[in-house]
Amino acid sequence: MRNQGNSRIYLPQKSRPDSVFTRIEPNTKFLDGHDVEGVHLLTDFEQVRELQVRLGRFSKGPEDFFPVNWPVSLTTENIDKLKSSPYVVAPKPSGTRFLFYVDSDGGMFLENMTQHIFRVDEVHAVKMVSSDGRPVTDTLLDGVLCKEKLNHDDNCNGGEENPKKLTFVIRDAIRCNGLDLTTRNIVKRIDFVKEKIIKPREGSAQNEVFTLDIVEYLEANEATKSYLDPKFEESYKYPIRSFVFFPLKNYSCYTDYDVLQWAENDDQQCSFRLMIPKGIQEPKEAELFMFGRSCAEIKWDETIPLTDEIRNLDGCIVDCRYVDQRWMFVKQRFDRNIPNGKRALEGKLHALKHPVSRNLLLETLENYAPF
Repeated sequence: MRNQGNSRIYLPQKSRPDSVFTRIEPNTKFLDGHDVEGVHLLTDFEQVRELQVRLGRFSKGPEDFFPVNWPVSLTTENIDKLKSSPYVVAPKPSGTRFLFYVDSDGGMFLENMTQHIFRVDEVHAVKMVSSDGRPVTDTLLDGVLCKEKLNHDDNCNGGEENPKKLTFVIRDAIRCNGLDLTTRNIVKRIDFVKEKIIKPREGSAQNEVFTLDIVEYLEANEATKSYLDPKFEESYKYPIRSFVFFPLKNYSCYTDYDVLQWAENDDQQCSFRLMIPKGIQEPKEAELFMFGRSCAEIKWDETIPLTDEIRNLDGCIVDCRYVDQRWMFVKQRFDRNIPNGKRALEGKLHALKHPVSRNLLLETLENYAPF
C-alpha cells in the first residue's frame, strides 16, 4: 500500500514487524552483538512463548511486546507535572535493557527488547539468597546491563568503561519472591528488593555471569541539585544516560506520560529500520522507517546519507541522532527488532523543540509538591 501524498509507504507483509513473536532468530547475540560466557539463547519456541506470556501477565502488560514501563521526555510543556505531585528521581545508567526473571525453581532468564530469551547456566548463576538463607525465586526485575567505569573511585579514567566487570543495575521491580509489587510505588518497590536481594548478597560469587546493583530514588528537589553537580557524574560508578523522574504511584506498563526522562542537551536518539532504496543505481541516501499505528512500518519523510559504514545494514534497526535538522547514523541496535513508533518519534522531535534547561529544571523543582 502506497500513499505518495504524505510520504507514507507501507512495507510488504513479509517485512512488517510481527505484533506476535513468531520465530526465534538463532543468531541473536546476548549483548551488543556478542555472546557472553554462561548465557545461552533459548531455542525451544514453546518455552519462549510460555515465558513471554508469563512475564507479560506479571507486568500487567502485553504478552506479545516487551512489557515494561516507558518514560517520556521532559519538555517545557509537561514540566509542570513536577509541581503537581511528589516525584522522586534517579540516574539511568547507559546500557542494554533486560527483564531479569528467576522462576520458582531458581532458573534464571533474561528477556531483551526483541523478546528473545536467554538462560543463565547454573554454573554462572547470580547469587540471590534472602536473609533467612533461602534462595530468592519467583522474581521479575527491570534493569540495564552495563559496565562500571574504570577506576571510578579515583575519578581518573574519564568515564571509560571497565571491559571485564558486567553489572545488572536494577531500575525497577515487578515481582520479588512471589510477591506482586505492581501495587506499590517505585520507592517501595526498590526498597523491598534492596532488603530481600541486595543487602543479603555480601559481595558477588566467583563465577557469576554478572553482579547486581540497584539505583536509589530520592526526593526530586534536593536530589536533583546533587545529581547535577559535576562531581556526582564523575564519582558515579556507571556512565549516565539520563535522569528519570517517577511519581509516587503504582507500577504502570506501557508508555507512562507521568514518568519523565531528562538529559541535559539531549540529542534525542531514535531507532529506525534502515532501508536502501531498490531500483536506483548507486543510491546516495538511505530511507528510514518507523512503526506505525496500523502495525505496519511506515516510511519517515527524511533520509540519511548512505555512507560505507551503513551500506551493509539494509533492513537493520539503527539508532540515529538528530543533528543540524537531519538524522545521522549512530550505531546498529542488536537488542531491537522493530523501530520506534510514530508517537515516540514525534515525542522526541517535540522534545528537541521544547528542551528543558538545567536552570529551568531547578527553578521548577523549587516549587515542587512536598511529600
